[in-house]
Amino acid sequence: MNEVNKEIQSKPALDKENAKSIDETFNPDTSDLESLSFDRSNPEWEKHLEELIEKRKVDKIKLFVNELYSADIGYFIDQLDSEDGVFVFHLLDHETQGEVFLEVRDSVRERILETLTPENLIAIIKEQESDISTDILAHINPDNISHILSHLPLIERRRITELLSYAENTAGALMAKEFVEVLEKDTVKKAIQTIRAISRYTDDVYMVYIVDEEGIYKGHIDLRKLILAKPQTKLSHIMETELLPIPHDMDQEEVANFFTRYDFISAPVVDSRGVLVGRITVDDILDVIQQEASEDILLMGGVSSDETLGTPIHLASSRRIIWLSVNLITAFIASFVVNLFSETIGKVVILAALMPIVAGMGGNAATQTMALVIRNIALGELTFINGWKAIRRELIIGIVNGLSLGILAGGAIYLFTNSKPVLGLVMGMAIFTNMIVAATFGAVVPIFLKKFNIDPAIASAIFVTTFTDVLGFMTFLGLATIFISFLT
Repeated sequence: MNEVNKEIQSKPALDKENAKSIDETFNPDTSDLESLSFDRSNPEWEKHLEELIEKRKVDKIKLFVNELYSADIGYFIDQLDSEDGVFVFHLLDHETQGEVFLEVRDSVRERILETLTPENLIAIIKEQESDISTDILAHINPDNISHILSHLPLIERRRITELLSYAENTAGALMAKEFVEVLEKDTVKKAIQTIRAISRYTDDVYMVYIVDEEGIYKGHIDLRKLILAKPQTKLSHIMETELLPIPHDMDQEEVANFFTRYDFISAPVVDSRGVLVGRITVDDILDVIQQEASEDILLMGGVSSDETLGTPIHLASSRRIIWLSVNLITAFIASFVVNLFSETIGKVVILAALMPIVAGMGGNAATQTMALVIRNIALGELTFINGWKAIRRELIIGIVNGLSLGILAGGAIYLFTNSKPVLGLVMGMAIFTNMIVAATFGAVVPIFLKKFNIDPAIASAIFVTTFTDVLGFMTFLGLATIFISFLT
């Protein structure tokens, strides 16, 4: 009897243990999550996640990555070796996979693609908005695109096919097809019903676009105004028309300038007839701004805009050598000018030591001017028509800086070298002249290149550097030749 009672009494304890085991299985411990800060400034979460990956704790990894932004997951996968990166990627849900796929670097993306079947890609794309789906398909082998599209719902297939038809780097390729569109004769009540219906396809509804019966864009209403209006009010009575539509063929850099100029959060995109075909949101524009800025920086350095640290060495080398060869030619031109004054240099040897100062000062001044001018060209604030204002401004700055630095350089040579005072005068005049040359050509060259549809970020530096080197050497050595009798 006692043994029976003991057995009965022991069962609750066993049940508690079983219950605890079941609870741990279906409700994983979240104490680690609560103690971690999920941002890139705190690497603690990365170390913890690396430990989970090393031990292949699948359930805990899934729970953990659910707390992270897609951008941070992509950043983390980039730091892993390819095997672990692919392992983490396949633990994500389909919607997150699509977002992370676009965040990782090219080499990682290619490795992930090797592990994805057409069925995987179809499942991922089904969970994305049209613009993200189009971006994903842009990285896929063109031979597989038709197969993937054939397995998508008809309406989604049409949206993506239309987006794929637009030229790359245009508003059409950048826009999304998910937006709220209502007729101008509709009421507020009907517009709200439309928002509820389309919310199943998109999460970010910023405003309602108004069209006529032919689909031509007429205006918009922001959500706040719509909600506060009376249900039976006609949309045509409360809509606003100051939101300028973006042409579908506008270059993405111009679209970015459009958003920054007017402080838009979302803007409609129309075709050549004015029919509303899509919308662009500010999050897309932030990506474009970063992309264009990175491209300009790389191009100014003579580096291909799509080169990364993962680009194969032979490919990066072959691309860079083209511009380096052009620089070599310009260097030969400068050396030819110097050689014309070899007799003068032979008589006054210190000239050889001072020449790089003149050329270097001109090059630095030209870089400052080019950076400012190219930036304003990129922002759309500087054109061929109003370019004279920038040229005049930079010319005045060149004169002021040239005069100041010329006096400083000439005085330094007079005080700290054993040369004759005339050399300080020659040095000062040469720097003064070359600063004016640098400022002038640093402004003129980018403006003229843009006029002839040549990217000023690519070609400006080569032309301007040639001008400052050649004219700097010619001015300095030419003046030295004129005053040679006072220097020897």
